[in-house]
Amino acid sequence: MKTDIKRGISRRIVLAAVGGLVALPLLASAAAGESVQEIKDRKVLKAGVQVAQVPWGYTDGSGTLTGFDIDFVRSVAKDLGVEVEFVPVTPANRIATLQTGQVDMLAAVMGIFPDRQKVVLFSRPYCNNDNVFIGRADLKATGWQDLNGARVGVPRGTPQDKAVTAANSGATIQRFDDDASTVQALISGQVDIIGAAFTQMGNIEKVAGAGKFDQKFVLNRVFNGVAVRQDSREFADYLNSFIAKQLENGELQKLYKQWIGKDMVANMPTTGEGEAPLPVEITK
Repeated sequence: MKTDIKRGISRRIVLAAVGGLVALPLLASAAAGESVQEIKDRKVLKAGVQVAQVPWGYTDGSGTLTGFDIDFVRSVAKDLGVEVEFVPVTPANRIATLQTGQVDMLAAVMGIFPDRQKVVLFSRPYCNNDNVFIGRADLKATGWQDLNGARVGVPRGTPQDKAVTAANSGATIQRFDDDASTVQALISGQVDIIGAAFTQMGNIEKVAGAGKFDQKFVLNRVFNGVAVRQDSREFADYLNSFIAKQLENGELQKLYKQWIGKDMVANMPTTGEGEAPLPVEITK
């Protein structure tokens, strides 16, 4: 076994859940990265996915796990010639699940952020996703300055959690374990406004009806990448090549249109490394 892999197994790592700023428990050891051949030899690709995040990953009425990320992972497994094992993860535990070797990769609505880049290796982006704030239709909220006294719900360990905490807007912040719980808190009146992916607007309208809630402001445009362990360079290179091929032949764009209902951003960044490809965040 290579020396750098041995070091990877033995070193202790402090992970970060909220864009790298909320420390997770110190792990006794981190799992080594895996090569493409090792995954092929095992005949199974273990992928961490969200399972309560419509339309990215969720269980449909027939009990089948489905969604954009699910279909994307299946296409990776098909290209590798292996079966796929889906492992449910949440925003708060997904990086730890990867680092401890429970999965080979994360395709779990993982936006590429600088602090996350410190603890995982990202593929090039395979789609875009806007982070927004959604609230009651009668609530005026065009930025942080309007949240004083508001009850704000966020999924724990997300960019929205990090941003609203840093804004120090005078809001009462309530954190939930996943997006589904956060959305339910808004619909039930437990909170006034929530941080969420822009795709949650359609889900909210399906349950609550049109006109009761609307999108208030955009936090940022995020580019989602596949996350692998830092010493999985060869696997990351394979994923980069696969994503490039799927973008070139239009398969990813068609998949995005099918599940997200919008056109994917053209000319996405070609790497998930270096400076994170993010626009300016709202700082009001």
